[in-house]
Amino acid sequence: MNAAADICVRPQVGAVLYPCLSTPCLSTPSPSTPSPSTPSPSTPSPGNRLHQQTLVLVHGWGADSQIWGQLPQQLSQWVDVITLDLPGFGESSVLQDYSADSLLDWMQQTLPDQCLLLGLSLGGMLCQRYAATYPQRVTGLISISTNNQFVADSNYQAAMPRADFEAFIRSWQSNPSSCLKRFAGLQARADSQQRQLTRQLRAMDIDFDFGAAGALLKLLGELKISTTSLSLPSLSLFGDQDALVPVQAANQVANARIIAGAGHLPHLSAPQQVIGEIKGFLDNQRYRLDKPRVADSFGRAAPRYDSAAKLQHRIGEQLLAHIQSQTQRAPDSIMDLGCGTGYHSIQLQQCFPEARVLGLDISAGMLAYAEAKYRHSDLQWLCGDAENLALATGSQGLIFSNFALQWCTCLETLAAELYRVLQPGGQLVLAVPGPETLSELRQAWAKVDNQVHINRFASLQQWQGALAAAGFSSIELTSEPLIEQHQSVRELLLELKNVGAHNNNAGKSLAVTGKQRLKALYNAYENYRLANGELPATWEIISGVVSK
Repeated sequence: MNAAADICVRPQVGAVLYPCLSTPCLSTPSPSTPSPSTPSPSTPSPGNRLHQQTLVLVHGWGADSQIWGQLPQQLSQWVDVITLDLPGFGESSVLQDYSADSLLDWMQQTLPDQCLLLGLSLGGMLCQRYAATYPQRVTGLISISTNNQFVADSNYQAAMPRADFEAFIRSWQSNPSSCLKRFAGLQARADSQQRQLTRQLRAMDIDFDFGAAGALLKLLGELKISTTSLSLPSLSLFGDQDALVPVQAANQVANARIIAGAGHLPHLSAPQQVIGEIKGFLDNQRYRLDKPRVADSFGRAAPRYDSAAKLQHRIGEQLLAHIQSQTQRAPDSIMDLGCGTGYHSIQLQQCFPEARVLGLDISAGMLAYAEAKYRHSDLQWLCGDAENLALATGSQGLIFSNFALQWCTCLETLAAELYRVLQPGGQLVLAVPGPETLSELRQAWAKVDNQVHINRFASLQQWQGALAAAGFSSIELTSEPLIEQHQSVRELLLELKNVGAHNNNAGKSLAVTGKQRLKALYNAYENYRLANGELPATWEIISGVVSK
């Protein structure tokens, strides 16, 4: 059956379902011969996989799961990949109702409880609507050639003109075979690989139900989505030669990437670039912090934190000394952001006895410990997230934060929130670890496996950029190395455990680290032993004062 010439029109009956994973309408990728433009798959490395994550691929109109080509096989190196045939396409059953709500219900019943989503064109629009409806079930969203609305109107011009879309519908109604052939041409039009791509599309065996295709085409013309309310990680890919989705649509979404020379199907014509972008996104997902896990980790560490956090305390006291020496007018309100056990909160109160001092932390366990320890003080306590502060705009004269802000997930969001709550002329005084922190431990682990063991930290330049974008007028931050020494790797790991600084990334292995892997780590770290017999542990300290 040739998708461009010999369209199979199925009667309105149920279809055969893929049995893979015991999940209706889902298929895992199977090996096949790569096309000349598709990179050959390498041997999957379990250590590089995004632990316990599944990526579901959702095709667009006029196609089925074949439209992905070699992409599922390539991506299966890093995540578990399954492909989804929309109702009435490929091997998926027909629905009686093709409203957006019915399709979302169908996806909710079909997809895993939690997954990453990758959608193409209409599939991307459905994925975005699904993520907005069921945010707790979606951990990340990737779209290819996906517009906020497919058909332009007076409020949204970066889309297909309505007259063109209505002409396409009439073509579909009069001659589906000819229309689909035209659609294949539109998908390949102006692409740098147009000839090859057109041949590839015409060689596909696409099976679909006529009524289902017509219903989805109608939905494509009506569907409007908004990505502004989505807070989950996302990536949007566009071809700059796309004849169906104008490249200007990239200006309407966050984290957009443009593939030069590509049309509507960049994953087929420019697979190296698309895979590179998706791989980068998946890597970021591996290092995505699990905030509840962070809060729990520090809560459990509270009773032993102060005795283990010698480095953190030393850096914090340097910040306090700097504040005292540079502050000309005492602030009336101070927030110790990421206060932990309250160690520096009480010092801030002693330094500025006339100020209201608030200790805020994401860990309820830490706050409970701090409140009990300093129950006779005038300190105030609040459990909250630095990226979403439950504080009035302009309410803080000074924000002090020592070794806490590195646990935030989005620097831009954090910086904007800090700017919001600071008073005009207020100051942010901070210290955070930089990307070279624990470099020896990271490199030693790399010789053992490819899993995520060390938290990833933002650079000085990233901090400066985010703070500048938020509007801060003066940013005086520096980066300096600090070398701690330990007798053994075990001593270093125990210290990190006692301060709650665990590996809290989404991509961490949930398996218990066995004796053999620990032995391999110890042996690898021996390459760094100093002449004095000690083992170094590098900390990159980014610190300074930022003024509003």
